Amino acid sequence: MTGEMEIVIPVTEQLCHSLFYKMNDSLAVKEGSLSAYQPLPPFLYEAAFYAGIPAVRPWETSEKFIPVLMNEWAGQKHLLGMHFSNRDQKAALDPMKVSLGVFLQLLYWANSKPVNLQSDPGELPIKPVNLKERLNFIFARPAFYHSYIQLSELMSEMEKQYMKMLALEKSKRKRL
Repeated sequence: MTGEMEIVIPVTEQLCHSLFYKMNDSLAVKEGSLSAYQPLPPFLYEAAFYAGIPAVRPWETSEKFIPVLMNEWAGQKHLLGMHFSNRDQKAALDPMKVSLGVFLQLLYWANSKPVNLQSDPGELPIKPVNLKERLNFIFARPAFYHSYIQLSELMSEMEKQYMKMLALEKSKRKRL
């Protein structure tokens, strides 16, 4: 048996949403998972950050973590494609929640911020068009095929926005 301690992280208001967590929820994780990225549970690093527990802060070095998010999305997208082609909405719900979590991390981390579900994502400078309406649609019907299509489009647009931002930053650095 390894001597790795389990840490219980309280979920703070910033991460409460009916699809993810409610007040007084907590996340129990192995201590080691706070120093290396893992997609589940959603918003683990934000939970640690808001609770004042030392952990990796992927939004501070997004160029290192966003490719990992994109990889996670590729796997979830494949799974979702299978569930929706089998018309299995029930089976699609959990991967849709994971994928939505991945998208929200991509969105906030690309803007160098931890996910905050109480803040207005429409205020973020780097974001897809009509973000709030589209997110509200997905949040209202997470297991619907059209929500999956919408989420796929949001992921693709967000990835493009992020790549554009990296290219602009790179050209700025070259000029200095």
